[in-house]
Amino acid sequence: MSFQKAEALSVTDDLTGLYNSRYLNLVLHREEKRSERSGKSLSVLFIDMDGFKEVNTHHGHLAGSAALVEAAGVIRECARETDVVARFGGDEFSIVLPDTGSEGAIAVAQRILDRLRVFQFLQSRGLALHLTASIGIASLPDIPGSAEDLIKAADRAMYWVKDSGKDGFHVAEGNT
Repeated sequence: MSFQKAEALSVTDDLTGLYNSRYLNLVLHREEKRSERSGKSLSVLFIDMDGFKEVNTHHGHLAGSAALVEAAGVIRECARETDVVARFGGDEFSIVLPDTGSEGAIAVAQRILDRLRVFQFLQSRGLALHLTASIGIASLPDIPGSAEDLIKAADRAMYWVKDSGKDGFHVAEGNT
C-alpha cells in the first residue's frame, strides 16, 4: 500500500467516505489559528440525524448503514469544495466552514434540511424513508474560545433543536 493511500485511509471514515473525527479535529484547530490570524469568521455545523435508531430497529443495521451513506452524500452535496465534511460518529456529522460567519452557516444548514426532507432514503432496497436532522451552528468570533469550545457550542445548539421538536437548526450564542 502506498503512503498516500495509507494516509488517506487514516483520515477517512470507512463507511461514508467522509473525513473522520480525528481529521475534523486537526482541520478545526488549523482553521481556528487561520481565523485568528486573518480576522475572518469560522463556523461549524453539528448535524444529528433525527430518529435514526428507528431505521436500524425496523429495517436492520445493514439498511441503517446504507442510509448513513446516503445521508453523507446529501450533506456533502450541500457543502462547498472548501468546506470539510466529516462523520463525527454514529449518525452524527460535522462541517467546518472556513471564512464563513453565522449567516453563511445558516444558509448551508437550511440547504441540508431542505434536501434531507425531500430525499427518499433506501430506494434501492424498495423503501422510501424520509429522515430529518437537527443542526447546531457555532461561529468564531461569536463564540469566544478555542476550537473545542466551538464544537461544544455547536453540539449544545444541536441538542437545543432536539429538545425543541427536531428537524431544524439553532445558532449558538456567546454564552450558550
